[in-house]
Amino acid sequence: MSAHQIKIITQDGESVCFDCYEDEDVITAAVRQDIYLMSSCREGGCATCKGFCAEGDYVLGKCSSQALPYEEEEAGEVLLCRCYPVSDLEVEVPYTYDRISFSPEGLTFVAEVIELTPISINVVKLLLRRTGDDQTIKFDSGQFFDLEIPGTTITRSYSPANTSNKTGDLEFLIRIVDGGKFSEYLKNDAKLGQKLNVKGPSGVFGLKENGFTPRYFVAGGTGLAPILSMVRRMHEWEEPQKCIIYFGVNTEAEIFHLDELNQLAAQMPTLELRNCVWKCSDDWHCEKGSVVDILRRDLKDTGAKPDLYLCGPPGMVD
Repeated sequence: MSAHQIKIITQDGESVCFDCYEDEDVITAAVRQDIYLMSSCREGGCATCKGFCAEGDYVLGKCSSQALPYEEEEAGEVLLCRCYPVSDLEVEVPYTYDRISFSPEGLTFVAEVIELTPISINVVKLLLRRTGDDQTIKFDSGQFFDLEIPGTTITRSYSPANTSNKTGDLEFLIRIVDGGKFSEYLKNDAKLGQKLNVKGPSGVFGLKENGFTPRYFVAGGTGLAPILSMVRRMHEWEEPQKCIIYFGVNTEAEIFHLDELNQLAAQMPTLELRNCVWKCSDDWHCEKGSVVDILRRDLKDTGAKPDLYLCGPPGMVD
């Protein structure tokens, strides 16, 4: 079986090279040689391992059209977990060299359930704390972790709402979905003191440096979690950009974390809030309408050209 040379070029211009056989995907080949590129589902469904193939030929296996739309595939974008080389490849990835690991250690750890609290009719706050001597939690705001349901091999991916810390805490805001595997676990089996396997961090969603350009954050439901993490990081680092959080839900009963948002806004002179409820009563005291409509209104009225960060249901993002 032929082996081909794979060259991965990172966002900061660094590179890493390794061999890949024609019958193995790029991610698997890298792991075989103790190179851990950014990936998550390994099934062509999440887009974490997306890159741009600048040179070479390959065969692309089956993958989700949401993770890799047809027009991106035609333009040379690939999912590395579904990319099988037929020649040497040169692939550009949208993250920096320090996101690549060269040891499996530290990718997986154990965490304990510290808090499990309903915060709206369909959202639960899950607070985990890393166990062991090293409790440091390090990640870039916007990244996610894979949480494994105890006693199974089933995992689900969630982004923390907090920031990196030395106390080992990971705060997750999780939507309860009827029939969802992790939702059923939270409703029926999760309890304080229980241990979970956690893997991560993964993902490339995060803050991008663009001078003093304003940042508008658009969150639908529990898409607020990574948005909140990014704004909290801006506060910790005392970043000067004006920012607005557009937080949208369907009904007033689904709204959550208003106290946390108001507290953050009180601490950040640069932060404004747009708490939006689509189907609200006349008594609702904040924005009335969909988060997309409120954003469209503000962009039209002000003529602003901010950097936009979006996280939420596919319909909202579209």
